[in-house]
Amino acid sequence: MENQKNTQKSVGLGGAVFEFPQGKKRPEPVADTETENHKSHHLNLLAHLPDGDFKRHVGDVAKMCNIYPSTSLLVALGVVSSVACRLFGVAYQNGDVLPAGEYVICGGLPGDAKSRMLKSFQRPIFDAQKAAYKAWKQRKQTHEESEEEGKKPFKEPPPARIFITDSTVEALEPLLVESNGYFSLASAEQAVVNTLVGAVYGGDGRKNNNDLPLKGFNAEYHASSRATRNGYTGVVVGAITCFAQPAAIETMLSESKGSGMAERFLLAQEPTQQGSRDHTKQHYPTEYSQNVYNRIVTGMADKVLELTQDFGELQAYRISKEDWKAIYQFRNTIEPHLADGGKYSTATMRGVASKVDMHVMKIAALLAYLYDHPIGEIPSQFIHAAMAIMQDMIENTLNLLFKVGVIGFDSEEGCIIEYLGEKKSATRRQIQQAKAKVKPFKESQKPNEAIRNTIDRLITKGVIAEREEFDVLGNSKGNLLRLIA
Repeated sequence: MENQKNTQKSVGLGGAVFEFPQGKKRPEPVADTETENHKSHHLNLLAHLPDGDFKRHVGDVAKMCNIYPSTSLLVALGVVSSVACRLFGVAYQNGDVLPAGEYVICGGLPGDAKSRMLKSFQRPIFDAQKAAYKAWKQRKQTHEESEEEGKKPFKEPPPARIFITDSTVEALEPLLVESNGYFSLASAEQAVVNTLVGAVYGGDGRKNNNDLPLKGFNAEYHASSRATRNGYTGVVVGAITCFAQPAAIETMLSESKGSGMAERFLLAQEPTQQGSRDHTKQHYPTEYSQNVYNRIVTGMADKVLELTQDFGELQAYRISKEDWKAIYQFRNTIEPHLADGGKYSTATMRGVASKVDMHVMKIAALLAYLYDHPIGEIPSQFIHAAMAIMQDMIENTLNLLFKVGVIGFDSEEGCIIEYLGEKKSATRRQIQQAKAKVKPFKESQKPNEAIRNTIDRLITKGVIAEREEFDVLGNSKGNLLRLIA
């Protein structure tokens, strides 16, 4: 994977191109933390995995779909976790169990073979579900054709669905009764993200109904009451995989609105390979590695479809004392950047950092199972692989926040420029009152100070001017800020 050189653009996020407004030079930050904030970050998640059939299969699927392998790995982990969360968990040191379900959103353009990649990793699960349903129908038919048993109703319910491709949160709740509290969403369309964050039916003054996916990440108690349908009461456990257009990531970051939803997701948007693909060169997964993946994932699905256990009854992977110490040391490397003014000091990044250990636990457990290690103590190599993946993902999320304008100089300056363009003139206090509680300034720990610094930068650049103005009677109206034409 080679990044295209372009002096007019900044390459980051694994080669994704960040374009800046024409005629406007990106400000040179003076603080070291700001320099770090703006460094480009290239994703190469597969490099952190031990050699093995799973790693080879993920790489093969990426080549087959002409999609970069970091996206392939995240999609694979998200899909597998949809079944894994119903089969095992991973234990904290005190014995509490965290579900293995992961939340993943990857961005890709139309024509990027997003659905093909999703289906490649889902196929053994679908095959297992088809086989289970076929066997159920046969048992039902045998029962009905029996002279004695046929007089009685066939009470065995059909196998529970594992994947839901598109559903409102409300529509999911009746399915929780059927699945014993588990839900798994997988889609190549942005609609699933719109639903989760309330972008479809939310709005000013309306509460986003995202309680279910919020609690499903770490197996919390959920109770609902609906006027038109039966709700669900109990522990909920979920997994979400969305590989859709880049707007899905922007929606998640912009519409999460402090709910904690965005921080639960692993987010990635690698550059498209369209324009450089050679369609005469077809690549398909190695048969042996694909068979190993199919065997492991089909086995998981067979167990889940045969017996759906309560979350409290699931077996759990364990982490050794030495590896817990490594996880705590990893968190210590992040901690200094959470201080006010630090690289990760914004509200969203603090939320992301607070869940790093949870993602490490989930990813390590998934890797252990996918590498054929039985449920028990997770080998250290998978703990360290998961930590390396999460270190990359933290930097990746930071770049995404800059890219979509949730944080960063460009988004802050654009916010002030837009406001003055509408109002024509305003005092500093008026701008602070209007903008301190909206993005991007609400992400700052000190919004008023951030607004003040942004105004000063714009004055220095000659974009806006600040001068005392007077009314017709000669009375001072105070110092007003105006855009310089």
